[in-house]
Amino acid sequence: MSKPTLEQSILAFVENDGYEPVSQRHLLHALQIPTDDRPAARKTIRAMIADGRLMKLSRGRLTAPARPNLVQGMLKRHPRGFGFVVAEDGGEDVFIPPPFIGSRITGDRVEAEVLKEDQNGRREGRIVQTLEGRSREVLGVYRKRGKSGDVQPFDHSLGDAIEVTATPGNRPAEGQVVVVKLRRPSRGRSPAEGEIIERLGNLDDPSTDTEIVIRRFGLADGFPAAILEEAGRLPSRISAKEAGHRERFDDPAPVTIDGETARDFDDAIAVSRLKDGRFRLWVHIADVAHFVKHGAALDREARDRGTSVYFPDKVLPMFPERLSNDLCSLRPNVDRLVQSAVIDLDPKGRVIKVRFADGVIRSAARLTYTQVAELLDGAAAVKGVPQAVVPMLKTAGDLRKVLERRRQARGSVDFDLPEPQILMDIEGVMTGITVTPRNKAHRLIEEFMLLANEVVAGHLEKIDWPCMYRIHEKPTPEKLETLASFVRQFGLELKLPGGEVSPGAIGELLDQVEGKPEHVLISQVALRSMRQARYHPENDGHFGLGAPVYCHFTSPIRRYPDLVVHRLLRASRKERKRIPDWAADLGPVATSSSELERNAEAAERDLLLRKKLAFIEGQIGERLWGIITGVAPFGVFIQLEDSLAEGLLRLGGDDRERFAFDADHLTLTGSKTGKRFRLGDRLEVVVAAVDPVLQRVDFEL
Repeated sequence: MSKPTLEQSILAFVENDGYEPVSQRHLLHALQIPTDDRPAARKTIRAMIADGRLMKLSRGRLTAPARPNLVQGMLKRHPRGFGFVVAEDGGEDVFIPPPFIGSRITGDRVEAEVLKEDQNGRREGRIVQTLEGRSREVLGVYRKRGKSGDVQPFDHSLGDAIEVTATPGNRPAEGQVVVVKLRRPSRGRSPAEGEIIERLGNLDDPSTDTEIVIRRFGLADGFPAAILEEAGRLPSRISAKEAGHRERFDDPAPVTIDGETARDFDDAIAVSRLKDGRFRLWVHIADVAHFVKHGAALDREARDRGTSVYFPDKVLPMFPERLSNDLCSLRPNVDRLVQSAVIDLDPKGRVIKVRFADGVIRSAARLTYTQVAELLDGAAAVKGVPQAVVPMLKTAGDLRKVLERRRQARGSVDFDLPEPQILMDIEGVMTGITVTPRNKAHRLIEEFMLLANEVVAGHLEKIDWPCMYRIHEKPTPEKLETLASFVRQFGLELKLPGGEVSPGAIGELLDQVEGKPEHVLISQVALRSMRQARYHPENDGHFGLGAPVYCHFTSPIRRYPDLVVHRLLRASRKERKRIPDWAADLGPVATSSSELERNAEAAERDLLLRKKLAFIEGQIGERLWGIITGVAPFGVFIQLEDSLAEGLLRLGGDDRERFAFDADHLTLTGSKTGKRFRLGDRLEVVVAAVDPVLQRVDFEL
């Protein structure tokens, strides 16, 4: 028996529920270890006791150690050797000192044991085992160093440089992006070592940054032939038999409302006003579950991806285009299969009645947020909007206001942060960045989708049926105190009666700074104080929305959990009391979906930052306006107003003037001029330097 197999057998034996502690001799006998192998087995047991995987009791009896504080998560390693395990369960990160990191690198999925926790909830521990190792292939930029060279990695946790081997004939050019097979991570003053195995392109090539992000985050680009073949076999027409089993929704005619550059048209809405001021809302969602059966190749591929990934110049869809841009795209004037939620509401937005149905719709129009916003702002007619749907859209606008007031009254937090959009020419070269605020049409669709998600989750919970919930736990006391301390710098107070916080308290805080220069800054800090929402088979509520029950139902073409919810909702209607076998344990799917979603979001943020840096590199020497978002002894951090890119303005680094740092009020004050820099101040700066590898921007006054 090999050493790993023996260790696994020992752990399985002692961790069994019926196990009674026995001596080493009895353990070896029970495992039927041959006499000749017992010396090696005893050595293995001693090693397991030494590293804490076995515990020795009185009279030499062996047992599994009591480890109630095990945390699983992703390792984030710091160049100086220590690291943090980002807990998968949404709890506080676990600090890992350098001796317990070993050769592990950022991205490894590990299990850590919490050894101690301070009064503020900060946890410290050690890594018990690596559950899943990240690929040792890393990306970086080749830099010439005399006759040789090294690679500056994009992953800063690997240090400043990786010593690489490359033959003279295979040596990359200066500034070329390469893939390195990591042999050894950095340790103390010893740099990491590796071997160049692939060259991708020049750093300043517009297409290279997308390839960098795809590789760095392990994203799937394209589909295997078997997946495309399975998608190609799907029927292109709705059969009369299938249509006969479904309900048609033609009156009022539904429409889709999306952004100008949207690629998914998987939701449609319609609204009518009933008697006594009541409303009826139809939310129609593309019926992906009809085409993609549980366990099929398409389903397994979607589960492995978890979500679609959206880049400025490219989409990595969860499903092939046969589904995402054809069969499950709710195009105008074409019959499409949907799952529909029909929701009746009273004049105050309270849900009176809900029913769900398999449906067929024919969208009356593919509308944009801009078009619908013009109508909601008072226009009688808008180019491209059929006059027949205008009254329905006006009614939808009325319902949006009712739902928004009701949601705000219950304390739902609305951060309303501006989103930067990359502008590109026909050849894919970036031409600029624009920041577009949400308009009334964005809010309309958001309110309707939130409501649909709530009623679906509420229905499944009410009938005691499995569900893939979207949960969002309360912020930790430590994060709340940090936020409260931060907003005091602006003369604001976060109300925490009894140390508890409600979403309403955060909403009130944001209302106080609405329209002020510091609004975006405080919203961003408040958002960072929140825990990450995640998927879970048990309902723990959604703090940010102030919702007692919530799930994702409205986008199964781009989120795998939504597809699971569609299947569960249909099974609850068709199967009645028999829960499908695949729904018995949704925990693994919930965990993997949460991880894949976080990875996709990180990739999208990373590419957006790279695009910003490429754009700002062309603005070196220009004067730009920004807001101070952070203050440190060495300078202030500034977020530019036009692109939301951030950088550092160093202060006091020469003999002209020294700056005194006030940690209590987060200010820097000049010794000669008395000039004071503080959070939220608006400042004009000059772009001095941009480092696309370190992702750093330096400003000057």
